[in-house]
Amino acid sequence: MSAKRRGMGLYCAGLFSFLYLPLVVMFVFSFNDARRNVVWRGFTLKWYKALFHNTELMSAMLTSLELAATAAAIAAVLGMLASYAMVKHKPFRGRGAYDALLNVPLMMPEVALGVGVLTFLVRAGYELDFMALACSHALICLPYTVAAVRARLISLQESSLEDAAMDLGATEWQAFAKVTLPLAMPAIFSGALLSFTVSFQDFVTSFFVAGIGIVTMPIKVYSMMKFGVTPEINALSVCLLLATFLLIGLNAAFAVRPDESSRH
Repeated sequence: MSAKRRGMGLYCAGLFSFLYLPLVVMFVFSFNDARRNVVWRGFTLKWYKALFHNTELMSAMLTSLELAATAAAIAAVLGMLASYAMVKHKPFRGRGAYDALLNVPLMMPEVALGVGVLTFLVRAGYELDFMALACSHALICLPYTVAAVRARLISLQESSLEDAAMDLGATEWQAFAKVTLPLAMPAIFSGALLSFTVSFQDFVTSFFVAGIGIVTMPIKVYSMMKFGVTPEINALSVCLLLATFLLIGLNAAFAVRPDESSRH
């Protein structure tokens, strides 16, 4: 038993080292005084200062933040409506196909999706502007929002609170606005956070659909990587990693817990 436990310990140590050791190296070398990530030449914060003084990179960062927030908002609204239609209404013709189409962006290669969206927009004569890119990102984010909200609505359906509200005189819209929507809000927020993360780091779709003058942060970093990995990119990656941990914490804080559902 002890040998088996040691083997599992070694396996877990190797797995976590494979996953997180590159992040540790990236974090350490973001403070490296050398220009190249080859040898350690001392501790410095100049790359973080250079990062925040890089106007082009900060502009790309703001563009990605605005894009991710817009895409997450669109996906949250559409995801809530799609989940409500799937859970609250009786089975309708084509429901299986409708359900499958919602998950297509998860299974389709992102290159094919990017080319397809680009071809559609060009054929439709729509300009490749900010909203076109935001809607493209919302298409990618929609399955994540639907999955979170749909699970929450299924758990709420068991309590029949909306039916009780309608029995007491509320219309379907009033029951939705005053009962279902507030109770589903944690799941909507959780799905929106996940959508924000997916949109913020997307490169392939942005590369195909972004119009002239729209430079997102992944595209900017890709152009910088052609000249080699510098500590400035490491510093940016560390900041993004800390922001990811913050989003994970917010997601955990707003996630629906079983005990919370039972109280309702």
